[in-house]
Amino acid sequence: MPSQPAAKRDLTGRTVLVTGAGVRVGRAIALELGRAGARVAVHYARSATGARATVRAIEAAGGAARAFAADLSMPANAATLVKDVVAWADRLDGLVCSAAGFDRRPFEQIDERAWRDMLALNLESPFRLAQAAAPHLRRRGGVIVNILDVAAFQAWKGYAHYGTAKAGLAMLTRILALELAPRVRVGAVAPGTVAFPDDYPAAERARIVSRIPLGRVGTPADVARAVHFLFTADYVTGSVITVDGGRMAGALGRL
Repeated sequence: MPSQPAAKRDLTGRTVLVTGAGVRVGRAIALELGRAGARVAVHYARSATGARATVRAIEAAGGAARAFAADLSMPANAATLVKDVVAWADRLDGLVCSAAGFDRRPFEQIDERAWRDMLALNLESPFRLAQAAAPHLRRRGGVIVNILDVAAFQAWKGYAHYGTAKAGLAMLTRILALELAPRVRVGAVAPGTVAFPDDYPAAERARIVSRIPLGRVGTPADVARAVHFLFTADYVTGSVITVDGGRMAGALGRL
C-alpha cells in the first residue's frame, strides 16, 4: 500500500485546543493538526495515558503539545481549561470540541442524571468553552469546530438524550457562526460510524455496514481530515461536513 503524503504544515504558529484528545476521534484530530504544524493543547478527563501518548506522537512528528486535564462533565471547568491553555501558549487560535458522552437507553429509562450528563458534556461544555475562548479567538481570527454525530439529524430509538444534545450542538454551531463573524469561523463535522467499540457484536457491525452506501466503516482519521479542512477553508463558516460514507443519504433514518 502506498504511503500517505505528509500533511501540509499549514497551521504552523497556531495553538489549538482539542478536547477529548486522549482517545479515538479526538486523538486523531490532535495528531492531524499537530502534524500540520499546530501547537496542540491535548485535553483529557480520564484518559491520561492516552493523552500522554498523543503528546509524544505529536512531538515525534516535530510538533509541540501538552496535556491538560479537566472534567468537562462539569461545564464550569471549561473557563479554567481555556485559561490554562492560554497561560501555556500565550494565545489560542482554534478550539475543537470533541469530548463527548454516549449512552443508549429507552426513553422511559432516561432519568434526570442521564439527561443532565448527556447535555452537560455534549452541549453545555462546548457552549462554555466557546464563551471562554471567544475573546482569544477574535484576537487571532480563529476557528471553532464542533464534533457532532449523524444522530444530530436522524431520529433513532434509544438515543433521545444523546440525539437532542447533538442536535442542539448543531444549532449552536450555526448561531456561533453568526455571533462570532467575521473574526471567528465556526463549523462542525458529523461522523457516522468511524470506529466500533471493541465489544460491539459482530452481527450488529454487519447490519450497520450493510446500510452504509460506501460499504465500509470509516476511521477517526477521516474525521480528522475534515476538521483540518475547516481550519484552512477561509470562506467556510456555519457549515456541517458529514463524514459517514453516505449513511445519512441512504439509511432512511435506521441505525
